[in-house]
Amino acid sequence: MAKIGLLFNGVWSHYAMATAPKYRDLYRLLYVHDLDAAAVRDLEALAIPFQSNQAVLTEKRDIIYDFLRAGKKVFVEGDSSTAWLDARWEDRPVNNYWWVTDPTKPPVSDTNYDHPVYQGLTPRQACWHTHGVYTRVPESAEIIQTNAEGDVITWQTHQYGGTLLATTLDPIVEHGVQQITHLDNYVDRLTEWLGGERPVADRMTINAAAYGEGARV
Repeated sequence: MAKIGLLFNGVWSHYAMATAPKYRDLYRLLYVHDLDAAAVRDLEALAIPFQSNQAVLTEKRDIIYDFLRAGKKVFVEGDSSTAWLDARWEDRPVNNYWWVTDPTKPPVSDTNYDHPVYQGLTPRQACWHTHGVYTRVPESAEIIQTNAEGDVITWQTHQYGGTLLATTLDPIVEHGVQQITHLDNYVDRLTEWLGGERPVADRMTINAAAYGEGARV
């Protein structure tokens, strides 16, 4: 039974990752408008991907924080809204070309590789590009990643009862898109940290049948 709820609002990359053979038994797609206490009662973790509906998340914020108060985990990636998250996120240009112009200077300059999600990763596997920075985080937050200017990229806090991990990286979206070929390393560790189970397959593949390919017309 899937222990991780992946909030979903129609973005195809979210769907692609959650329905991939490698992950489909570990993640449950949860339509954001259907987010309520009953929908998350049997879950251990929630994943809130980049390109989520921030307005609806704001409406549902009490459900997310009640989930944390129950000792569960919440992962937030990409952009976020200060209307529901106790932090300040600011947009920044996305650098998709740094490994060509200067591969020795990734958008993340410092990473705490002791964190379970980052253990064993190389600097390239720990950062591909970032979507903005956090200029304010909760006082109790542990800083996991920063850029060269000292801006926060990834942080974690236990102050709400469970564990909230937030990052401006976008592993779920990019893994679904499949343009970055090394993201199994990050997403597999993230999945194990969230749900306690490591995916078995080495590489993510797309299930063509999930998109109607090969179906008779």
